[in-house]
Amino acid sequence: MDLAPFNFDRRREVAVVVGAGATRGAHFVTPGTVCKPPLDSDFFTLLRSSALNNSDVRRLLDFVSEEFGGLQVGMETFYSQAYHYDQFIHDVPAGGKGRRKKYEWNLAYFRRALPLLFAKSLSGNECAFHAALATAVSPGDTFISFNYDCLLDRALARFGGRRWRPLEGYGYPVSGSTQGWDDQSGSGRPYKTSIGLLKPHGSLNWVMTDDALTLRADEYAARSEHELVIVPPLWQKSFDSEPYQTIWKETRRILSRTKALFVIGYSLPETDVYTQATLRMDVGPLDFLCIVNPDEDAHRRVLRTLRSSVTTTTHVVEFARLADLAALLPPVALGGL
Repeated sequence: MDLAPFNFDRRREVAVVVGAGATRGAHFVTPGTVCKPPLDSDFFTLLRSSALNNSDVRRLLDFVSEEFGGLQVGMETFYSQAYHYDQFIHDVPAGGKGRRKKYEWNLAYFRRALPLLFAKSLSGNECAFHAALATAVSPGDTFISFNYDCLLDRALARFGGRRWRPLEGYGYPVSGSTQGWDDQSGSGRPYKTSIGLLKPHGSLNWVMTDDALTLRADEYAARSEHELVIVPPLWQKSFDSEPYQTIWKETRRILSRTKALFVIGYSLPETDVYTQATLRMDVGPLDFLCIVNPDEDAHRRVLRTLRSSVTTTTHVVEFARLADLAALLPPVALGGL
């Protein structure tokens, strides 16, 4: 990626860490947008205002309100408490199974509601800022997205051209058709390597059958809770199974060699221990660091975690908004949207 717009006069292979704040910072999300892409902290309040009035959503909101005294609870807190209470009742039974079923059912309601809420805020939308990022990166550059949504995937599909090959770019072999998720048209030799898009927490456009990963065309469509290929939002996440094990190994490999790092909209929560560990243990001395986040505490957490990688010679650039970073990149015409 050409880093000259950031007053750094050398090209570097870059790693771009992306969190939920990057999706929330999309150009089409304004203060007046009713159904915004959810963050951990406002998932349930946005679900209430989404007009998703199916029985799963109603039962889930009733449960969260009763269990937590309101909807001002993070989805990670909800999921972790419900999951561990369910496990506790299973491991130390006392009385009937009704209480356990209540937790089990509401975990399922949450998983079924997840893609539908993203559909309300993202379906049919493209982001000019994500498009600019997809256009600016080069083969060998890697996005590391901790988001379930596919706003960045869609930007690469449309603007990555032959630089983006999802068959290899996801860091785990993809089988079957990639129609709609890439554009390999054009002449000339293909690039030796693809832009990378590693998603260590899974993705709403993935389908896993045994150990085979395929891509679904309708990433936000309704489905059973068992069809989601995501790491649930638990305090203690597990990455033992595929495709997560392979993708985390590739994430560590990429971060261990990077000299130029972007951290966009990722607040590095204290409960994401694995991410903190790989940033602290694997990232070496950096020549370039760019942090994009409106939260000053998040800036400090990132700098604190990377303290052994940031030296007096590291070129550090900080922005409050994704729009500010995108303003330095060549603009991209979305057309028709």
